[in-house]
Amino acid sequence: MAFSQKERQQLLGVLIFAAVAGSVGFWIYWRGPKVTQVADLTVEVDTLTTQVNAAKRALRQGTVEALRGEVANYETSLVLMRRLVPSENEVPDLLDDIASRARVRGVDLATFQRQPQEAGGMFTAYQYQVSVTGYYDAIAEFLTDVASLPRIMVPTEVSITEATNAEQLQFGDTSGALLQANFQVRTFVKSGVEGQGAIQ
Repeated sequence: MAFSQKERQQLLGVLIFAAVAGSVGFWIYWRGPKVTQVADLTVEVDTLTTQVNAAKRALRQGTVEALRGEVANYETSLVLMRRLVPSENEVPDLLDDIASRARVRGVDLATFQRQPQEAGGMFTAYQYQVSVTGYYDAIAEFLTDVASLPRIMVPTEVSITEATNAEQLQFGDTSGALLQANFQVRTFVKSGVEGQGAIQ
């Protein structure tokens, strides 16, 4: 079947139109959305990459350093606690230190009585009721010595009164300058360290 020149031109026009319309339809309905989707995915990937890189930098610079700093602080606190908190078998030595300081300061250690322990949490409180006789300055220096022992030893509930007549006669001073100090001494022992030796 032969086509006329006019029919061939019309057929060629229809084919060109179909090709152009197909290309435009392909771009509008398939290729265009895919390009937009790829662009959106690229932006999202870039954003996530930026966030991950920022998190890595923060982890390397800030967080790890902050954790190291906290660990160093805890280690320092632990060393301090080990230095200040006595073990149970160090308590008699601390009591001997108190008696020695009383002799050095010239105060008479009248009473030294152990009180009930107070258990609670990580530490057990050891308490002693103490009474000393001496002059004001000597008592003040003695209490300072007790509070300055290398392990925690805290004088509490301090009351100072005039010494009794018997104590004044014993000291040979009836001028009224002689005083009696009554107080409690407390120390804190880590619970469950009995028999383990001194804390270094």
